Amino acid sequence: MWTPTEDEKLGVVICSFRGSVSHGLTLEIGETVQILEKFEGWFRGFSIKKPTVKVNRTTSNLRAFLMKLQYETVVPLEDSVVTEVTSTLQEWAVLWKQLYVKHKVDLFYKLRHVMNELIDLRRQMLSGHLTQDQIREVKRHVTVRLDWGNEHLGLDLVPRKDFEMVDADQISVSDLYKMVSSADALTHMLTVCNNENEWYQIHENIIRKSSTKYTAPSTNYGLIISLQLLRGEMDQVRRENPMIFNRSVAITRKLGFPDVIMPGDIRNDLYLTLERGDFERGGKSVQKNIEITVYVLYADGEILKDCISLGSGEPHITEHRSYVLYHNNSPRWSEVIKLPIPIDRFRGSHLRLEFRHCSTKDKGEKKLFGFAFTPLMREDGTTLSDESHELYVYKCDENTTFSNHALYLGLPCCKDDYNGCPNIPSSLIFQRSTKETLWISTQLSSTKLTQNGIDLLALLKWKAHPDRVMDILGRLRHVSGEEIVKFLQDILDTLFSILDDNTDKYGPLVFQSLVFIINLLRDSKYYHFRPVMDTYIQKHFAGALAYKELIRCLKWYMDRSAEVVRQDHIQEAMRALEYLFKFIVQSRILYSRATCGMEEDQFRTSIQELFQSIRFVLSLDSRNSETLIFTQAALLNSFPAIFDELLQMFTVQEVAEFVRGTLGSMPSTVHIGQSMDVVKLQSIARTVDSRLFSFPESRRILLPVVLHHIHLHLRQQKELLICSGILSSIFSIIKSSSLETSVQEEVEMVVESLLDVLLQTLLTIMSKSQSQEAVRGQRCPQCTGEYVSCLLSLLRQMTDIHFQHLLDNFQSKEELKVQIIMYYLTIIVTTVQYLSPALHKNFTDADFDFKVNDKIEQETWRETGISFVTSVTRLMERLLDYRDCMKGDETENKKIGCTVNLLNFYKSEINKEEMYIRYIHKLCDMHLQAENYTEAAFTLLLYWELLQWEERPLREFLHYPAQSEWHRKEGLCRKVIHYFNKGKCWEYGIPLCRELAFQYESLYDYQSLSWIRKMEAAYYDNIMEQQRLEPEFFRVGFYGRKFPFFLRNKEFVCRGHDYERLEAFQQRMLGEFPQAIAMQHPNQPDEAILQCDAQYLQIYAVAAVPENVDVLQMDRVPDRIKSFYRVNNVRRFRYDRPFHKGSKDKENEFKSLWIERTTLTLTHPLPGISRWFEVEKRELVEVSPLENAISVVENKNQELRTLISQYQHKQLHGNINLLSMCLNGVIDAAVNGGIARYQEAFFDKEYIGTHPEDTEKITQLKDLMQDQVHILGVGLAVHEKLVHPEMRPLHKKLIDQFQMMRSSLCHVRAQLCFCPIITVQLTLRAFSHQHYFIGSLQCGYSGQCFYVALQGLPGLDKLNSTSSQRSILTSHSPMSPESIKLLHRHR
Repeated sequence: MWTPTEDEKLGVVICSFRGSVSHGLTLEIGETVQILEKFEGWFRGFSIKKPTVKVNRTTSNLRAFLMKLQYETVVPLEDSVVTEVTSTLQEWAVLWKQLYVKHKVDLFYKLRHVMNELIDLRRQMLSGHLTQDQIREVKRHVTVRLDWGNEHLGLDLVPRKDFEMVDADQISVSDLYKMVSSADALTHMLTVCNNENEWYQIHENIIRKSSTKYTAPSTNYGLIISLQLLRGEMDQVRRENPMIFNRSVAITRKLGFPDVIMPGDIRNDLYLTLERGDFERGGKSVQKNIEITVYVLYADGEILKDCISLGSGEPHITEHRSYVLYHNNSPRWSEVIKLPIPIDRFRGSHLRLEFRHCSTKDKGEKKLFGFAFTPLMREDGTTLSDESHELYVYKCDENTTFSNHALYLGLPCCKDDYNGCPNIPSSLIFQRSTKETLWISTQLSSTKLTQNGIDLLALLKWKAHPDRVMDILGRLRHVSGEEIVKFLQDILDTLFSILDDNTDKYGPLVFQSLVFIINLLRDSKYYHFRPVMDTYIQKHFAGALAYKELIRCLKWYMDRSAEVVRQDHIQEAMRALEYLFKFIVQSRILYSRATCGMEEDQFRTSIQELFQSIRFVLSLDSRNSETLIFTQAALLNSFPAIFDELLQMFTVQEVAEFVRGTLGSMPSTVHIGQSMDVVKLQSIARTVDSRLFSFPESRRILLPVVLHHIHLHLRQQKELLICSGILSSIFSIIKSSSLETSVQEEVEMVVESLLDVLLQTLLTIMSKSQSQEAVRGQRCPQCTGEYVSCLLSLLRQMTDIHFQHLLDNFQSKEELKVQIIMYYLTIIVTTVQYLSPALHKNFTDADFDFKVNDKIEQETWRETGISFVTSVTRLMERLLDYRDCMKGDETENKKIGCTVNLLNFYKSEINKEEMYIRYIHKLCDMHLQAENYTEAAFTLLLYWELLQWEERPLREFLHYPAQSEWHRKEGLCRKVIHYFNKGKCWEYGIPLCRELAFQYESLYDYQSLSWIRKMEAAYYDNIMEQQRLEPEFFRVGFYGRKFPFFLRNKEFVCRGHDYERLEAFQQRMLGEFPQAIAMQHPNQPDEAILQCDAQYLQIYAVAAVPENVDVLQMDRVPDRIKSFYRVNNVRRFRYDRPFHKGSKDKENEFKSLWIERTTLTLTHPLPGISRWFEVEKRELVEVSPLENAISVVENKNQELRTLISQYQHKQLHGNINLLSMCLNGVIDAAVNGGIARYQEAFFDKEYIGTHPEDTEKITQLKDLMQDQVHILGVGLAVHEKLVHPEMRPLHKKLIDQFQMMRSSLCHVRAQLCFCPIITVQLTLRAFSHQHYFIGSLQCGYSGQCFYVALQGLPGLDKLNSTSSQRSILTSHSPMSPESIKLLHRHR
């Protein structure tokens, strides 16, 4: 009896286990298993790597199923990253060995290095001696290496959160999709500027992709950087990452104003940019090479030391020299330097910029020719403004000294300065060069200095001038943003102080000023100051009465939105809605604390009235008012940001009702304008992402109105990308909530509102994904993945109750069938899993009426439904195989076989022509990559056969342009012919050449006709001249349940590569299936092997059975042509297995040697669209010993004829070793066995008497032996003519053995009419023009003489009448009547 385990929970495999026993699991060493039950020394459980595979002890076979909440879950104590490293290394180990087998040496060694690093990092994590910071750093290194290895090995990338794997069961499919799709890589390109004068804007050229102005040197150059995002304040970052800041890290502040100015943060940096200059040639024949030297000088003329910084981490310097542009009088530098000048030395300091010409002859010679200067602070105490400054250039020479800086400080430095001092004497030592100018720009980042002190100072000291308050508030807009954010707290305190002083008089102006400051913080430049504002509201704001005036002003603005033409001020107030509500809520909280909650009802009433005004604004018809559209858009953008503030004062249900009423007031139509559609959906998206939507009680209130708007847009196919994002968020939230509370009601809302339109949308997107004419909002192929993940999420969260309700809602079977087809064709994998129970129940029920319409009685629906589910299941199997093959580092054969399987399914079973054509081209590309050119041609021929020679226009498809059907078919035909040529299958290309020639001729396109005829002629020449190898064929059986569906328990015949023999093919197959076990026998496997959880390969060679036998039997056809038809267009293959029936005859085994002949018929002939095809028919026959002998002799005769013919026609020349070996093998076998053994076995009187039915076959065997003697004689004659003198002894040995062979057949020859063995001893008279020869012949055993004419003996045609007497050994078959006539004619 199996009992749950108490102590044994986890186990580690210490020895690999094949799982060969009944119900056994295949386990590898080091694998971890969870133990569920035990019984008599056996454990029942599952592998941690494959938790869904368990042993079911109640069935006879091992099967996989999912068990939920049935057994406890054992969680390892070790860190999840350590566990992942362990399992990943085990998985990589198998793939790493395959890399070595596949000769991927580079990746092999790289992966080994990464695996060693992971082992070391894992050891560090297990040591327990690391700090939290160090553990975080180690985990980061681990995850980087894990992701690198998975990517290079073709494995799935793991979605992570905080370095740990994400549990797919705990989050929605939409979130998983986002995690995977957001994992983008950064590529850094090293570029070179083509012209140094363009260097100042090279980054802009790269952004604009002006490739003519820069180049990438080569792939050997590059910049490798490591980026890490650290969040938080600097002190916090330093505490959390001490290892980083121990490496002398330079901290770089943002160029310009700091992100946030916190108390105590003091900074005083002036950024100077050397922009450009215009200079005179100065009498030189060429332009100058100009260098600028920058100095910072104090009021007393002293050069400030170390006040120039070129970059973070670099030491400060006293002077800066610019780079030099060659021969350029109008240089553009765009160099930026920082001037960290102490605040106490800023007043009175100035910049001096000296210009020198750098000689190209003398590298050290630099001649001063001018200078410019500018003060850093004006007399009114304001610093140099943040803008571009045009500086005057003053002439000087190399001998000029600047010991007295007052000589030039009194001069104007720029145009504005010149206007301030118009009367300048012309006798000064420094004269301005009127045609020369320098442009610089400055940017101040200072917490102490200001560039606009007048207006700001007046505001902060408003009590000194109470009569000017309204003017001061009006001039606040003229203060720069930098000044406002630097003194933000003081300004806000001042504004609310003014409001408290006189609310009625100053309220609207204070409100406008507050709106201006809030909107200023919305600018990206000052966005980071929002925390400062938040801190002020929470800790420093003290306006307890301000909320009343703020609500009154805000409502007044909204109520006037329908009347006012110019609504800029209203739109600004709408944009500031978030912080206005923050001030309102905080003010009310302060008032409640001070008054113990007084005027609560008045406050609630005012908020409700304010929301009525908000709904009023959104309900206005804005189609004819552009300004009103902007107002509504501003309100919708800001509206979701006030939810958190309202939740401080109202319950969740109350806030949800406010929001539902507001969203419901928006127009339902989707024709209010595309921009408003976008804004409306964005507001809904932010509502869904808000904290309010995370509460179940508010979600039930908000979901109907949210789904209503999404339904409208999906039905109209508008703004699909935004809708998909909203749906993803909804499903993610529902999934998270389902772990804590029931979400059945919410899922039911989504199903009823969106399931139908969601399916329609996904089908529409998929059908239009290839259309180039679709407009925005109607075509969104980039969001196909989002909608697939949304549909998956919904189906995954639906329960049986939801599916049953869905089925109950259909009014007819026809409607149900259409809907089910939509389900399955839209997202096949998931719908099969989740709709299967409901489908099975309703399709197989005896009363198949869906309990809706009793009038429908068509029982054929039952069969149709079952057939449909079966077809879908078959498609799912093929799609899963295809996915598994394509995502991993599988071999090309696997990928090709899987694609062929899927392609045939689309063609034969569901007739999806577009998908069929797509997979045709995918398969063709795979063949081309594997250099299977013949198979690529056959594959592309499938598409060619679908087209007609018509002028029908075809749309752009795949890589084909928009063209006529005739031209597409012509292009395909040419491509197919080209591939057949590369594959040396010219016989298949010739009919296509003729087809093209017919089309060209009918169109009188003689130029193309000439080209195709020449190609056809070239193919004929190739057939006769080029050498082609005959491939070998191998039968492969894939047995066991671990093979993919398209291979499992099937047998195929494969066309081998050139020079590939059985051993090489076996090694290749075992390399492709490293887990497979090679079967050492050709017998058919039993049921145990077919159903086992393993892989078995059975491989042996088979012989092709040619289809075109007529060509092979024609004597005048060259063997080069016959060779092609012997191994091409072959569908049947044969395999012979010898065995002895009964007892084996020890003296002559041929008497009992039977042959088991297996003939395999394929689904398609080879070659074809694949190098292997499945066996569809198997025939098994037994061949008797006599029939086997006939077959052996006949085949050997054919082989001899072919070889001798090749030497006769000089197709083989030079080396005759092949002929010598063949003749020796046949003659030696005939003397020492072979024919003699056949003679003993079948020509014996006893055998003839006991087998009278074989008389005809015995005669046939005798005739074949006679033919063999004749063929050998011809072969020896050819051999004598070609044999080298050194090989004469071998030839003599062959002749002697041939005489012995003749003697062994003596009693057979005695039964013939004359002796076939003759010796020619006389001088031969040759008639070379007719090749007839006369000789006196003497019988080898009777001595009787004959006169005979010999026709066409090899080698005799060149003998003449003067030839000397010589012996020629030849042979001749029994004399026919024609031969007798020939004898009398020459007598």
